[in-house]
Amino acid sequence: MQFKDIIGQRVLINQLTEIIDSGRISHAQLFLGQNGYGSLALAIAYAQYLNCQNRHHYEEGSELRADSCGQCPSCLQYQQLAHPDLHLYFPNATNTRVKEKPTSTQFITEFRDYMAQCGQYAEVAEWMDFIKSENKQGIINVNDAREALTALSYKPYMAPYKVAVFWMAEKMNPESANALLKIIEEPMSRTLILLVAEKSDKMLSTIISRTQLVQVGKIDNASLLSALQKRNPEQNDMQRLQFAAASGEGDIIEAQNALVHNEEHELFTEIFVTWMRQLFKLNMATLSDITSRIHEMGREQEKRFLLFCMDALRACCLKTAAGIELSHKLQFGDEKFNASFAAYITPNNITQLTDEFNNTLYAIERNAYGKLAFMNLSFSISKLLKKR
Repeated sequence: MQFKDIIGQRVLINQLTEIIDSGRISHAQLFLGQNGYGSLALAIAYAQYLNCQNRHHYEEGSELRADSCGQCPSCLQYQQLAHPDLHLYFPNATNTRVKEKPTSTQFITEFRDYMAQCGQYAEVAEWMDFIKSENKQGIINVNDAREALTALSYKPYMAPYKVAVFWMAEKMNPESANALLKIIEEPMSRTLILLVAEKSDKMLSTIISRTQLVQVGKIDNASLLSALQKRNPEQNDMQRLQFAAASGEGDIIEAQNALVHNEEHELFTEIFVTWMRQLFKLNMATLSDITSRIHEMGREQEKRFLLFCMDALRACCLKTAAGIELSHKLQFGDEKFNASFAAYITPNNITQLTDEFNNTLYAIERNAYGKLAFMNLSFSISKLLKKR
């Protein structure tokens, strides 16, 4: 991965290349930011630039100050994630092939294939589906940390630096985190440890305190829109592309999902508005029609609809309690509804409303009859909306 292939993040990239060129390289760094911001892609591009044999520097005034050459033996191996001095660790779990004691090494071929597919903008749930982990929670276990200790104890094979990248470092269990801490506290010569995480509050504070923080922020909207156009050349509806970019809120994964599921979003929005309006009237015939329509979606789409509704209610509560405007992806397309409905969602009823939706989600997941579950939910919501 070259820096030129990263979506946006030009200011941060220039800071990273300047740090390497000046020789001020910290042995352990934490790339902290949503996966869709490009934190993993940035970490790998950073390592590739560090070990590039022929770094390219652009003329003053260019968007990027420098980049790896992309053509030397080191870059070519990095682009395949197959460099002998690059060691990758990531969440994993047993599946039909790996029956016990899984490690990242056992899944490295699948991980390379997945990274090529996602363009190094990886998503942990998608990755776990890719390896058919049967809904298991992926972790980075102590065996990975021990393998890293062994791999980093050797001299570099062909590059100036050995690099270990831990993607989703917050997925380390306590034993593996403590093993990694020992590596960080006793750094080896010419070794770089790059931790990539979305949430630092789930990591050991001692690890965080011993790493240099690289804060990866949101992608700017113009870069997000341009990336969506390149990724979806068949999509020529600029309004939909702009909506998806805005809905992504700086996250390319969310923006791509918004584009792919745009029709579903429009359906959910239309049903949500119609449903909420009818709850103030409690016309049984109309409510029956609406709940039948929801039930006809099928179980998985019913579940996504419930999650959409909860997101909408939380956004409305923030608008009522703190004056925070609804995010672009939760604008319902009806200014009158947006202005009036949010007032009914307050700190006095949001917890109970959320509980009712969660209870229905739980029931649907356990094969409850959807029409009856949504009708019961309708009566509960109607009462709670009047308790604002």
